[in-house]
Amino acid sequence: MTQIDENITRLEASENPLSADVYFIEGNAYTYIIDVGSNDSAYEKISGITNKRIIITHFHQDHCENMKRIDIEDENLFVGNYTYKTIGNYLQKSPGKGTVVNTEIVIDDGVKIRILPIKNSHAKDSLCVIVNDEYLFMGDSFYSSVKGYNVSLLHDEIKLLESVPFTKTIFSHDNTIHDRDYLLGNLREIFSRRQKDNPYISNDLL
Repeated sequence: MTQIDENITRLEASENPLSADVYFIEGNAYTYIIDVGSNDSAYEKISGITNKRIIITHFHQDHCENMKRIDIEDENLFVGNYTYKTIGNYLQKSPGKGTVVNTEIVIDDGVKIRILPIKNSHAKDSLCVIVNDEYLFMGDSFYSSVKGYNVSLLHDEIKLLESVPFTKTIFSHDNTIHDRDYLLGNLREIFSRRQKDNPYISNDLL
């Protein structure tokens, strides 16, 4: 576990099994958990927390597979639409599991939590999280798909990020805390490489 600030800690990602970073934000009433990973250490840490709310950034297994064995009420689980269906499939629960976030949700619990849908090239129906208008948790939304960056989605992602308050940004699978200029500068540079009549931009920049 790594302490990021007085309210935020990180359980680092693993490679075998592939499991994303898991973040814990301490509020007054709840611990807010961003992603649940797929390995036993993440499951054990999360299971030991009584009052928790979970936010899943997207549906890829390394970020959400532990939901197969975590019991939580729908109102305390925040997901995008595709993740809602994915977790429902895991649990054989129709039509899905959790509270779907279609527009920004703001929670004030001693810490300010903003949960927002974010368009991106990596995974559809993703969410990002802003803590105290300072830390932006991107999940994998900074990354591309195997095809590269989708021009239209990247355009919308940049516009969203330009409009929200944050000074530091954290990507899953990356232990470095980047600043706002790093995130926006890189995405704008990638967008500048778009070519006419090509809906994708090569992902060989990163």
